[in-house]
Formats: sequence, structure tokens, C-alpha cells
Amino acid sequence: MLAFYIDLLCPVHWMSKHQKVTAASSAEAEIYATDECCKFLLDLAQILYFLDVRHIFLPSTTIIYNDNKACVQWSKKATTKGLRHIQMHENRVHENIASQFILVCHIDGKINLADILTKEMKDTSHFVELRALC
Repeated sequence: MLAFYIDLLCPVHWMSKHQKVTAASSAEAEIYATDECCKFLLDLAQILYFLDVRHIFLPSTTIIYNDNKACVQWSKKATTKGLRHIQMHENRVHENIASQFILVCHIDGKINLADILTKEMKDTSHFVELRALC
């Protein structure tokens, strides 16, 4: 399951769907989700550019928050041997980091809003805290 949440001055878009491939690790699953988020942001940037409002809604560098430290390290090319086999999504994410279109930063899982879309909530208090962040 991959999920992401886009907030540009207000909630704009969220997505939750099954991944097309089976990830071998949670880091690999997060890399796939980061790639999907990057792909959506590229599409959104193009639409906003054609409407001549990109400068209003998108910062020059968009931050993608991820709660998986291995994925964040991978995005900075400081990867482990276990993740070096992931190349199909590497180019899009790394090229957009190099062009300063995106930046992948770590966020604690307790305040990751995308978790509402993918995680089973064992108690209501965590869900209420996340909902309050929206």
C-alpha cells in the first residue's frame, strides 16, 4: 500500500493505493511511494505552469516528508547495500532532487499525515492527534 498527501496552502490531494509490485522491504515500499509522489508533483507543476499560477502555489523546492529513514538516506544517495538494487525509480527522484524541484526530509511517524491512509489505527487517540494536524 502506498500513500501520500499533498498540502499547498490547504489540503489539495491524497492518494492511497496498492502497489503494482511487491516490495522486499519497508524502505523499498517507501521509495515507490516517494516516486509516485514526485510523479504527481511533476504533473501538478505542469498544470499550474499552464495556468500561470505555479509561482503562487508551489515553492521553488517542494519538500516531501517521509517517515522511513532508509528512504530519506537513499534519496540523498547515502544508501545501503540492501537498497542498491532499486534503480527503476531512482532516476526520477534523484534527478528532481538534483534540479532542486523536490527535497526528501524525515518526519516522525507519529505526525505523518499520510499514515491516516495506510496504517491501522489501534486506538483513536493517535487518529485524533493526526486529524488535528490537518
